[in-house]
Amino acid sequence: MRFSWNHKATSSGFTLTELMIVVAIVGVLASIAIPGFQRYQKTSKRSEAYTNLAALAKAQKSYFAEANAYVGSLPEPSNTTGVDPYAAKRDGTSLNIAFANVGWIPTGDVYFDYDTCTANAGFNCGCTCVTCFTATAWGDLDNDGAMSGYMYFQDDGAGTTCPTAIGGYGPPVVDGSALLRTPGWNGSTDDF
Repeated sequence: MRFSWNHKATSSGFTLTELMIVVAIVGVLASIAIPGFQRYQKTSKRSEAYTNLAALAKAQKSYFAEANAYVGSLPEPSNTTGVDPYAAKRDGTSLNIAFANVGWIPTGDVYFDYDTCTANAGFNCGCTCVTCFTATAWGDLDNDGAMSGYMYFQDDGAGTTCPTAIGGYGPPVVDGSALLRTPGWNGSTDDF
């Protein structure tokens, strides 16, 4: 008796063509997902500016209620690029010293430099209103060399405001009205 193995060789696994199609699909998905993820990261980092400006404004108003003046400051810590956070919370840093009188220290490391323009700032920032101040967060989250400006404008109740300490910007305009007493992005500056 003779046995005949009519065994047809079968292969298991993927062909090179199938693997190349999978690689191409993964590449397309990555090219779509990575820029979206990077934008999401920048948006998340930008929230630091809004949060810190609101806290700084609250501290400035509390200080004004006691001392009848706002505290001015040039941009501090003055060395952030927006890409890598600066550990501003360490004792003795320029940011802590600049806003020590108002009792404001940012939480954690910062991606932005913070300044305040007031009439009694001790430097000429163009403010003549003694009941106004402008706080600004400057950063370059996308590292393109153009700074983004997020601003808080405290007016005198009649709409008079101080300009920003750098650039002399006025309040952002939303729906035709100046954005006052709330943090906002100035569209004249870079998006990130």
